[in-house]
Amino acid sequence: MIKVDGLKIINYEKVTNDWSPSFSGIVSGECKGNLWVDNIENPNIAIAESYAVGSFAFLGDIQSKEEYKSIEAFIKNELFIILKAKGIDYFEFSIENDSLKRYILKMFYDREMQKENEYKFRTNDKITELFSLTEEYKLYKVDYELWNLIDRGNIQNGNLVTERILESWENFDTFIRKSSAFCAVHLNKIIAVIVGTGRFNNIIPIDIYVEEEHRNKGLGLILTREFVNECIRIGVTVQWDCMESNSASQRLAEKAGFKFIKQDQVYWFDI
Repeated sequence: MIKVDGLKIINYEKVTNDWSPSFSGIVSGECKGNLWVDNIENPNIAIAESYAVGSFAFLGDIQSKEEYKSIEAFIKNELFIILKAKGIDYFEFSIENDSLKRYILKMFYDREMQKENEYKFRTNDKITELFSLTEEYKLYKVDYELWNLIDRGNIQNGNLVTERILESWENFDTFIRKSSAFCAVHLNKIIAVIVGTGRFNNIIPIDIYVEEEHRNKGLGLILTREFVNECIRIGVTVQWDCMESNSASQRLAEKAGFKFIKQDQVYWFDI
């Protein structure tokens, strides 16, 4: 497997799909992450690591026994060593192509595998319901003005925004061109944020977070409304991914009008 650093893959159709914009966006060069492929010019399989998602994904398909053995050797003899050097003692991943699933699961047959369902939702519908913040909160679009305020330390807890953006995009200028974000501020401190963390074929996945003491006050729904309506204005679809165990996230997505589109699995095991 070849580490893709500063190289652009041209023929990436076989190792991308619309269901996984976080990882397909990395393959296509739209957003930030680590990427390995079997062939730079015409890849059959890709392994992508998304900092925003916090896991890896396998994309494409295995074409031969030799390719299978090569990928297996890379994962066990190189990738796991890289992870352990970073202090990471587990491997979490999804398999984004059904035809690839049997090969990857066979590869890890001797591991104590755990898995959980992941639900995918999407919307192209403007949210028209009128929700309003109480006076103690202020809503901001993340633009150059806000970024400069954060950079100068004029707003507290700015890393809640900056870390999410810079783990997904090469720089703030790239983020501005390709994505969007909103945040809520309480007593001059950022306490909630929604960020578009990738992009592929005009589909943007999101990351939303509200500090615990400010939950159940409608902030998540208001941030989602602003984000969705902004994405509709610029002509992109919003995707919401959440784990089966995160029932609060599922309820928020459905309340905001997102429609269920697909169920996948996320796997993990100790290395």
